[in-house]
Amino acid sequence: MKKLFVGFVLMTMVVATSAVALYAQVSVSGQWIMSVQEMSLRLVLAQNGEKISGTLESPHGEIRLTGEFSKGKLTLSGASTDVHPVVLAGSATLKSDGSLVGNISANLMEMSFTAVRAPVN
Repeated sequence: MKKLFVGFVLMTMVVATSAVALYAQVSVSGQWIMSVQEMSLRLVLAQNGEKISGTLESPHGEIRLTGEFSKGKLTLSGASTDVHPVVLAGSATLKSDGSLVGNISANLMEMSFTAVRAPVN
């Protein structure tokens, strides 16, 4: 019984370490195609550790973004520079297929979105 318990503890530690290593190696840097409310928007992200910066090309112009990516979870916020700015806040989860799935709020309007990496030319 003791060997079984020790084996279970070791297996749990290996799985936990593997998950941490997976998230530590994953980056969301690059160009993405974000699909939200029948629109396709260009999302460009840069990652430095857990810190995220980037831009979203929207119908209201370019929106500068900041946020964090940790343990497979992405958070973003930003605002357009229009006279009547669009204020964004959102979060997403990095899926095993490499896509992002989440929700975003734009001037208090809640929307779901998905994002996939843009094809490399």
